[in-house]
Amino acid sequence: MKRNIFGFFLLLGGLVLWGGCAEAPVKVGDNHVEQSLQDVTGLTTDDVEKAVQATSMNLWDVYALAVKHTETLASSAENVEQAKAQNNQALGAWLPQVYLSDVVQQQSDQYITGTYNPLFAPSTNTLALSVTETLLSGLNQVAALQGAGANIDYQNYNLRNASRTLLLNVANAFYNVLALEEAETAYEKSRDLNEQILVVEKQWQTMGRAQTEDVASTEAQLAQVLGDMENNKYQLAQARETLSTLANIAADQPLVSEETYATPTYTEQGAEAKVDERPDVQAAQSNVDIADAQLLQAHGEHLPTIAVEGTYYLQKDGDSSTAEWNAELVASLPVFEGGQIVAQEDSDASKKRQAEMNLSLARRTAFDDIREAYKNLVASIGETDAYQKAVDSYQADYQDVLHDYKLNLTTNLQLLQTMTSLETIQISYIKAKYQTLYDQIWLQVATGELPKMSSYGGEKK
Repeated sequence: MKRNIFGFFLLLGGLVLWGGCAEAPVKVGDNHVEQSLQDVTGLTTDDVEKAVQATSMNLWDVYALAVKHTETLASSAENVEQAKAQNNQALGAWLPQVYLSDVVQQQSDQYITGTYNPLFAPSTNTLALSVTETLLSGLNQVAALQGAGANIDYQNYNLRNASRTLLLNVANAFYNVLALEEAETAYEKSRDLNEQILVVEKQWQTMGRAQTEDVASTEAQLAQVLGDMENNKYQLAQARETLSTLANIAADQPLVSEETYATPTYTEQGAEAKVDERPDVQAAQSNVDIADAQLLQAHGEHLPTIAVEGTYYLQKDGDSSTAEWNAELVASLPVFEGGQIVAQEDSDASKKRQAEMNLSLARRTAFDDIREAYKNLVASIGETDAYQKAVDSYQADYQDVLHDYKLNLTTNLQLLQTMTSLETIQISYIKAKYQTLYDQIWLQVATGELPKMSSYGGEKK
């Protein structure tokens, strides 16, 4: 019978390779939000499209673009795909292994001793179908399946955690930009006012109405404002660059804050109670499960390996008789392997203890993060409210001085000094306000409220 078995193998291999080529689970740079990203961010393709078209972007617009233009989440999604593939491999270990083999044997027809014998044909050709089913291989199959499932959970939790970290980074840069931009305007006003004060005081010094130390004090204050302005410009450029890198937006993209802050509706203890819902803690727990599966596999090395092997001969050339098929049960039991199994058990047991310690550390770190975020928010709210009252007081004082100035009851110097004090306290209020808005995001991320997971039925605020 004529056949081209090698051509068949080539075709089969091509089909396998073609079937194994999969597209990337997350594409970076387009505006389509894949389901895996939607699950961990709550964002949709419509959110990204609206963000692209927005003239002034709010926090969620920038976050939407960051989700689609950073490689971090895409890389984490690839880790999930690899974990799923590993799980499929573990499932495949339970299935029989089937092989189609073709053996062509060629030998010399010249012999060192004896004469030519037609029973010894110079070539043979054997086509066979072989099947191997592993019934038991220690606990390898069970452990592999258990570990693969835990690894899927681990990578999914890491993906969720990456989305949280990205939101915090975006929020930090976003609010920094807004705070520094508003502060820059206030610094410019303060500079102009101090320059005007300096001009008046120098005039008064000439007239004998102002002391030398008054002029020197104003010059020092003006120098301080100019130094603060330069530092503010540098920090603003850095914050803009960070935000541009995260979200792939223009450095001069107009931004607007639409969020308001509020005192948490739960206590600090209530916030801490959410620690086990954090993906970083859940990832640490999954890592313990992975280590436990590895230890189970090591224990299973003491057990036997049992397999059934069978061969069905489709064709075999030659004059010698050959059975149509054969089957055998193969079993082996490890008796002594130089202590390798025991050593592997000790190693995997140590790794599990490490994973448990890392889980304990992750929970403690998460507790600290939640407590710090809660306390920072409460303190920031108190500080912002206090600065708001101070701004209101300075506004009222300015109105009183302005009223007196119009009635010639006070000098323009007093009016300028009052306005300078107002701008100075205004800068402190701006910084405190945006720090409060960031601390609010921080607490919501720390307790798992943000980003909202679509699987939880939540929506962005």
